[in-house]
Amino acid sequence: MHEREHVVIAYGQELGYQHGAKFQILSAWKRWYSQPGISVCVVTDKPNLFEGYPVRTIQITEQNWRDWSLNGLQHFGIKLRAFEQSMRTTDAPVSMLLDTDTYWIGNPESLARVIRDGSAVMFCDEGTVRGTRNASIDRFNEGLANQSVEWGELNYQLSSKSRMLNSSIVGLHKKNIEILVDAFRLFKVLEPLVNAHTVEQFALGETLRVNKIDVKFGSANTRDWSSIGRKNYATPILKQFFEKYGENDFEKHLENLASIVIRRPLKTLLKQKLARFRGLN
Repeated sequence: MHEREHVVIAYGQELGYQHGAKFQILSAWKRWYSQPGISVCVVTDKPNLFEGYPVRTIQITEQNWRDWSLNGLQHFGIKLRAFEQSMRTTDAPVSMLLDTDTYWIGNPESLARVIRDGSAVMFCDEGTVRGTRNASIDRFNEGLANQSVEWGELNYQLSSKSRMLNSSIVGLHKKNIEILVDAFRLFKVLEPLVNAHTVEQFALGETLRVNKIDVKFGSANTRDWSSIGRKNYATPILKQFFEKYGENDFEKHLENLASIVIRRPLKTLLKQKLARFRGLN
């Protein structure tokens, strides 16, 4: 029996997501993912890209994509259902999801130790929704003010205690798997009401809050390339790596991992900022 499973969800026509998943696995392999009692699961629409990798794969079918994305309305719903499927098919009591544009720099074991029945991990707390100065988060105030929506046996309303929890990391115990079911149900009813790309993580955070799940945060253990500038720099580098060494030779990828440098040099950073400044003017 495994003690913990690391999960990554990679889908879409742009292979940057699948390549990001591979980089995450490669960068964590020797120190953490290859240790006894640890397994790795990739939920993907392109399982062929992970052949040769020491992982188990779950395929996202076209029907899954339609059902989980609300028929294409919002693809982030796939994250909740794909993670649920991985948890239902593993023998590990603890599962830890990490986004494809994020990688570990600190031992995830320190986070895994706090995950138990009634206790979860997410990336970070972005603050309360009511009274926020964040324009993106404020869209939840705009969309949900004076709203009461049916949520299973409950009626959901925005609360003064509602917070935006970032889901770049999600760590759950198998006994709390129904959190993902309830979060997807809430996601479905909130999505048409809120003009934001973060309804999935908000629904998950609210489900954790309502169910009184204690949440710890793990952003300090990671780095990412989630911003547009960092993504525009990292994605071509990963593409070139897998074009050079092929998609499936895991051992060769490990041997040459040090050639991947996805942190932007200062010169590149300044050049990108200048281009953005000129574009805004």
